[in-house]
Amino acid sequence: MMISDRSVIATQDELITKRLRIAFPERVFNLERVPMAMTMREFNRLARMTPFLGLAWLGMKVGDGARNLAGSMQWRLYLLTSTSSGLEARFKGDARGVGLDAIVNVAAAVLNGVSFPDAGTLTVTGASAIAADGFTDDNIALAQVDFQFSFCTSTNDLELETAEDFEALGVTWSLAESNDITPQDEITGA
Repeated sequence: MMISDRSVIATQDELITKRLRIAFPERVFNLERVPMAMTMREFNRLARMTPFLGLAWLGMKVGDGARNLAGSMQWRLYLLTSTSSGLEARFKGDARGVGLDAIVNVAAAVLNGVSFPDAGTLTVTGASAIAADGFTDDNIALAQVDFQFSFCTSTNDLELETAEDFEALGVTWSLAESNDITPQDEITGA
């Protein structure tokens, strides 16, 4: 379960997304990385994309790994669904949309107990219904599934002492040469 040639978060994001796509096909479900806390503008955009799954990285819990950086990355999957025929349909579904109950059940089943060779194991830690403050569409139902992804990476193996050593992390910074940074300028992590 050692990762040392790529960013742990980027590697986990890719594996989680591939895993979710097994049960939530792209032609039906929108799936994006989202911030842990969204603005109302961000949430309104996502609510128009239902059924929607938003993957948020919450943080990292580190164990006593000595020369290894080991622990678990904390993740959250936001689930949004929309129906048109009333309160009960929000949870059970209707002809227009999938109900929240089914999405939560499937997401938890797909994410729990899965091991990825050389990357770690997913464990669901909780699920709950949520509300978006200030959002008033009665046809939208929301929930979240919290899970963790174990990891272990050897910082000793990286021997980070020079700028060239930093390249081993697989992270690239591409910034404008001046103070005039535009939205087209990139900051990417691999």
